[in-house]
Amino acid sequence: MSGNREHAAPQQLSRRQVLRASLATAAWSALVLAGCGSAAAPAGPRVSSAAPETPAAKAGDSGQSWDALLAAAKVEGKVVVHGPPDPNARKELPARFKERFGIEMEYIGGNSAEFVSRLGAERAAGQYTVDAMLTGADPAHPVLLTSGWLDAVKPALLLPEVTDGKNWKAGKPWFRDPEGQYLLHLFNSVQSAVTINTAMVRPENIPTADSLLDGRWKGKIAAFDPSTPGIGLAIASALYVAKGADYCAKLYQGQNVALTRDYTQGADWLAHGTYPIGLGVGQNYLEPFKSAGLTFAALDLPDAPNAIGGGFGVVSLMNHASHPNAARVFVNWIASKEGVTVYSKAEGQVPARSDVEPTWLDASQIPKPGIHYLDTYDHDFVVNQRTKISEFFARLLK
Repeated sequence: MSGNREHAAPQQLSRRQVLRASLATAAWSALVLAGCGSAAAPAGPRVSSAAPETPAAKAGDSGQSWDALLAAAKVEGKVVVHGPPDPNARKELPARFKERFGIEMEYIGGNSAEFVSRLGAERAAGQYTVDAMLTGADPAHPVLLTSGWLDAVKPALLLPEVTDGKNWKAGKPWFRDPEGQYLLHLFNSVQSAVTINTAMVRPENIPTADSLLDGRWKGKIAAFDPSTPGIGLAIASALYVAKGADYCAKLYQGQNVALTRDYTQGADWLAHGTYPIGLGVGQNYLEPFKSAGLTFAALDLPDAPNAIGGGFGVVSLMNHASHPNAARVFVNWIASKEGVTVYSKAEGQVPARSDVEPTWLDASQIPKPGIHYLDTYDHDFVVNQRTKISEFFARLLK
């Protein structure tokens, strides 16, 4: 990293970068609008998934030490991070980061799909408001990676406990982008398609995915909206792959599934029995209800195996950042044992690090050896199959 990078004025986008960003953002905005009820727009030209090389991609060659990076970050005094809307993450990440380094974190929590659409407009206007992002696979792989908005994370990793392969289940820091540089994945959790309120529905009442089509469940099922990127689309994608389009139409449309884009509302509906069956319910949002004595069951359905994913566990660095050094300190910390532990507890996700034992999680969330799961965060699946599936649900539920 250049020593004067932290004081440099943000660079203006070239005409090629503006075009690339506009194409990616337009396609993403079309999907978001389709999920809001507008007719789906024709797919725009696909941008190559190979992210452009940037000066920061070679930052690791500069020989900068961790102490020098930290000193420069403290001069900046602040980092701006977009992350999940979960109140636990909103509270814990800024507090623990400041406690550890004395650097303020401005945390912007919210729906990543909507945020990325806003981000595209800002960057096209030469505004660079975010330094680092914690997102799901949907915006990270098809939009952030292809738009030219990212600096490489890999050369920015300086802490030995982060770069040491023995601390990761994959044998090295787990980058999922084709170049293995830009998108660091922190979590790998089983995503149960169906969660039930056991006070109202027993597991034996739903032995298979087909049993969800029984008339007695009509109007009693809720789901995180699969027509917009997020956990709802991940679960719906797994059902689509396992059961097909006709099944999904019969389930989501024929069973009058209630849709939400609010993680808290989905958990609240399930807990209060408004809809005793939930599709794509974030398990971390059920914790307050479990603490109050309510019980839930995440079902294993033989005809629709569970998927694996990573929640908001994809870490990326934005280029032209206002606080580039603080952003690099942040990605080192969030990928460290301490950072992953804090974030895993806040989000209820299974760590990709091998030295963090998630004793606070339900056993159903931890992938089991020998079982094949649909990897909904795989790069090829996200940018190819999942895009087509999302278009199907946008048409179905418009």
